[in-house]
Amino acid sequence: MSTLNPARRLAANLAALSASRWLPYALFAGLVTMWAYNYVVMKVTLQAATPITHLIIRTTIGSLTLFGVLLARGHGLRPQRLKQTLQVGLTTTFAYGLTVTLALVAGAAGRTSVLVFTMPFWVALLSRWLLAEPFTANARRALVAGFAGLMLIVAPWQLHGVLPMLLAVLAGFLWALGSVLTKKTAQQGQLDSLNFSGWQALIGLAPLPLLLPFADFAAIHWSPAFVLGMVYSGVFSSAVGWLAWLWLLRRLPASTLSFNALVIPVLAVAMAATSLGEWPGSGELLGMLLIGMGIVLIARR
Repeated sequence: MSTLNPARRLAANLAALSASRWLPYALFAGLVTMWAYNYVVMKVTLQAATPITHLIIRTTIGSLTLFGVLLARGHGLRPQRLKQTLQVGLTTTFAYGLTVTLALVAGAAGRTSVLVFTMPFWVALLSRWLLAEPFTANARRALVAGFAGLMLIVAPWQLHGVLPMLLAVLAGFLWALGSVLTKKTAQQGQLDSLNFSGWQALIGLAPLPLLLPFADFAAIHWSPAFVLGMVYSGVFSSAVGWLAWLWLLRRLPASTLSFNALVIPVLAVAMAATSLGEWPGSGELLGMLLIGMGIVLIARR
């Protein structure tokens, strides 16, 4: 019996080590796939509702889901670090959601997703300033390769569709700012992730009534696909996705995590091509290759 107990303990320890080692990678893989497909879902569901109506429904579902889980837990309901929670809620939940929705209305789903992923470049700069994270030579090369790839995909010298492109870049900046502020908050001491997530979501929901005059709920084209799409965007992409992103942010450098997330626009372009017929051209394919080079470089830093 005495020989079995150490063996069992060793097996349990090895299983725990394996789980802790691979769980972040598995979670990240699932997260990037879910977020990439969300751009296709949003593009389709925006055909059945006006942009502001879509934003209000999607954000309400996601925010109430997060806060509902916090209420269901039954303890630790008092908000932590209200100032930081306010900043993240207004930046990430409200402002980011508004800008990315408006960008998707006029822009192709794949291209818009790529522009939103100027986020890693903003994160690298903001992390250097707010988090004092190192900015290595490989990181600089990765930024150059990634930026060149984005320029090839976006083709900013083409004047058509400038507004949605600018909105998508602004969305990327807002996402980056929210992520860095969240990482900084987590570094300031013990943080209840669910409490922080629930309250920032509720705070981000607060300004939505100001947009009600611009919404048109009567014009919604209801269908099973629309309902499922809104549940996907609200519950899975917004609520579950935010919790997963926060969990990863607390365990990995913000700049490394965000730059590896550049795989999302590549997946989104592929999904948009197969689902919506938005096939990328040669310039966009070359841009994806450069982004891939950037991801490799950031992984080696």
